[in-house]
Amino acid sequence: MSSTSEMEEITGKVLAELRQPGQDPHQLIAKYDEWGNIYDQIIDCTHYRGHVIAADYVAQKVPDDRRQHVRVIDIAAGTGAVGLELHNKGFTNIDALEPSEGMLNILKETEVYNLIYQEFISQDPTTIPEDTYDVVVTSGSLAESHMPVQAIDEFIRITKPGGLVVIVTAVKYLTTVEAYKDKLEPHMECLEQQGLWHKEVRTVVPNYYKENDAVVFIYRVVRD
Repeated sequence: MSSTSEMEEITGKVLAELRQPGQDPHQLIAKYDEWGNIYDQIIDCTHYRGHVIAADYVAQKVPDDRRQHVRVIDIAAGTGAVGLELHNKGFTNIDALEPSEGMLNILKETEVYNLIYQEFISQDPTTIPEDTYDVVVTSGSLAESHMPVQAIDEFIRITKPGGLVVIVTAVKYLTTVEAYKDKLEPHMECLEQQGLWHKEVRTVVPNYYKENDAVVFIYRVVRD
């Protein structure tokens, strides 16, 4: 077990590598594979709360008596933190999409996921059938060199009409990540103008990780 100072040093190094601009998906996945066995320690070191925030907002939208029946997919599920939080709130029909085998090895140990898709979500369709899920949730996946703006279209495609898409990311990424600056929210609004979904929530939540706040988006898929 590393000391606190050693863990903080490792955390800084790993996060810098994961957030390096210009990486392609294969480079990024290789890094997650390498660090998967200590990723939960890294998350703890940053006081990350994205999984808690995401699960809380999903639970606010789904009544207790429906939680065993709705189908949920955790996008970029990592080591399974969101799934564990949802399971603790009574959700039992949870799937995962995660491209890193190293992360999935830890995720599978949680035993709270059913189907697992080892895929990278991008502007291209995944193998998931359309209209599959009542809830699509992702936390921490929108970051430098991670998910492209066009991946949002895939969220909509795999969500049932009337279903929910819940997205949690650092509010600062809306302006500091070039791929999202003046692009992410306009794309979301464009999809709404096309009658594909409508926004129910956009709110800032404190203490996402360290001194950074989160922004939470919740959209209802409608496909007019």
